[in-house]
Amino acid sequence: MLNSLRSRLMLFTTLLLAILMLGIGIWLYQSFYYAQVNSLQERLRLHSYSLLSLADYRSGKLWVPDYLPEERFNNAGSGLYAQILDATDRIVWRSLSAKNLPPVSGGAVAPGEWRYSFARMQNDEYMIARLGVSWGEAGDHNPRFNLLMIENLADFNRQLVNYRNSMDYALITFAILLIIMQLLILRWGLAPLKRVSHDLEKLQRGEQADLTGKYPHELQPLTTNLNQLLQSERAQRERYRNMLADLSHSLKTPLAVMSGMVQQGTLSNEDMHELERQINTMSERIRFQLQRAVSQAQSFSLQKVAVKPVAESLLAVMKKVYADKSLTLQLIADDDVFFLGDDNDLTEILGNLLDNACKYGRSQILVRIQRINSGWQLCVEDDGPGVAPEQHERIVQRGVRLDSMTAGQGLGLALVSDILALYDARLRICDSALGGACFVLTFDSKGAV
Repeated sequence: MLNSLRSRLMLFTTLLLAILMLGIGIWLYQSFYYAQVNSLQERLRLHSYSLLSLADYRSGKLWVPDYLPEERFNNAGSGLYAQILDATDRIVWRSLSAKNLPPVSGGAVAPGEWRYSFARMQNDEYMIARLGVSWGEAGDHNPRFNLLMIENLADFNRQLVNYRNSMDYALITFAILLIIMQLLILRWGLAPLKRVSHDLEKLQRGEQADLTGKYPHELQPLTTNLNQLLQSERAQRERYRNMLADLSHSLKTPLAVMSGMVQQGTLSNEDMHELERQINTMSERIRFQLQRAVSQAQSFSLQKVAVKPVAESLLAVMKKVYADKSLTLQLIADDDVFFLGDDNDLTEILGNLLDNACKYGRSQILVRIQRINSGWQLCVEDDGPGVAPEQHERIVQRGVRLDSMTAGQGLGLALVSDILALYDARLRICDSALGGACFVLTFDSKGAV
């Protein structure tokens, strides 16, 4: 159950709503209860003042009329009673309604003082308002009495029960409406997730190629990453198909040459060299296709790779490989330049560019690695014959070689171009100050740290 977002939200918001409704119910009930108690006390005070306005003290005796304006005082068992007690707590007067009321216990109160209390008599609950009264002139020897106003709380309690029932009904109804609204809000709020789920099902059924719906801003990073992943997977499958087709096509000629040579029966030294060259050609083509597939498949495995140490290592290798040319290899590099990607891709890029520079350079190779505002830049220059401007686009195409006299298959720059496309990097070819070609690679902030 808790694995569902809707269930989680409903569970915790319903619990919160229940606690909130309970708190509101208690607060409303307490407010109503104290308001009713204050109202009852106020009514008893008014009855007391009304009774006192009719009472009189004559010849050492308290006189109060038997019949009072308030009819409830005149009817037995009406629920409203009045008694007057003297200083010894003896009843000196009672209303007609209080004839059958048992004596009320409780201490006397000082003149002008009010005291309220609850009492249970004959299985009924009562509120008692006691007022201290003194008749006569000011002084301590005036006769003192306690006026008691007593009211049965049956109607009071019935009002509380009716209010509580009405309040419970209202709160439960309100809570149900809130839950229904919450369900509708959740359904509306989670609808984009449901649309994403439906779109993914369509993707599985092959009914659409991408998540093309209009999703909220919060889901756009998710759908964008999913679309990138889908596009990468489709591109990967397409690359594998192209790789197999290219590999099959590129091996036809070497295999045909080798087959014809084998059928001759005997092989001369020249044939042996040709056979070795064709085998090397096949090996290089297989390596190229596999390396391209691996580098592209790992394009999402990002690492923070320092560029300068990789360049220094490759330059050391090139010195050994092209030792017979006595090349001067120079590196100018910033220490704080990092490549964000696969280290094999960086090695492949630098290795192919350096190999071409050493292959066509006459005596001097210069490598510059520097930070720029938008990322970092790699420049590989040589003092070779250079590249004509009209050949700049053609030279990075697969299988194109401008110099057929130098060993190679024209695949190195094509591989570099394919890898750069994975990182949205740019390749520019221009003339070098050394006299040859200058290959400039620019990586923006996504390819640099």
